[in-house]
Amino acid sequence: MERIKTIMKWTRLLLTASLLAACADAVELIPKVTIDGKVYQDVRWGPVNQGKVVMFHSRGNTTVPLSSLPKEYQEQLGYQPPPPPPPTVTPPVTPPPTVPVEPPKVVTPPPVPLPPPRDADWETYSRERKTKLVLNDKLVNRSNLSTVVGFLESPVRIYTDSVKVRGILMEVAEKKTDVTQPADELSLRPNLWERTGKMVLLRNYKADGERGVLVRLFVAPAADLDGHNTYEVGIEPTFEQWKQLRFNTIRTP
Repeated sequence: MERIKTIMKWTRLLLTASLLAACADAVELIPKVTIDGKVYQDVRWGPVNQGKVVMFHSRGNTTVPLSSLPKEYQEQLGYQPPPPPPPTVTPPVTPPPTVPVEPPKVVTPPPVPLPPPRDADWETYSRERKTKLVLNDKLVNRSNLSTVVGFLESPVRIYTDSVKVRGILMEVAEKKTDVTQPADELSLRPNLWERTGKMVLLRNYKADGERGVLVRLFVAPAADLDGHNTYEVGIEPTFEQWKQLRFNTIRTP
């Protein structure tokens, strides 16, 4: 019985060896295959799986994608290359509608106005405004007036003998003795002057500056009012004032 089993076992082994030899003889041996520029010799194809094939060659074996094989072996191993992508269709470009362009309008600039005729008195006024002031509706020489420097204070109204007088109080200032003499355009810097505490009344004077501003004025003495020394203030004439008063210039206030 044991002998029979042994004979059957050897019989199966011989049959298997014969089948393997027959399969080996049936697989085609390819002398040379070039893949991606690399040469393989004595090539046999093995199993194909997921787009790859096992390749046996003279130096061993490797797995290569079917897409890299020469076309003849791709067909032999059943590889179907993917279809080419459909051609890209570019939609026609519709040009934007043509907007008619209007020709530029020619605008004629207005004529340049001619300068007004020069007043023959203007040059004379420009010279005299530097030397004359208006005082009590008359032109007076600036050199005949006194100068007073001070800090403007509050406006006042004073009634005397049923006459109402308007004006502004000013605190007289004196130049400090311990400062260097500045240029004329810087002479009214407040830090160069000090208050004296003496208040004077500027009669009928309208100040343009704010309270506390330091000014230099050309004045003529007037009658004292309410215990204050009072002054009339000379102001620079306008062109119209000068034309009206130019023949009524007085030498003394």
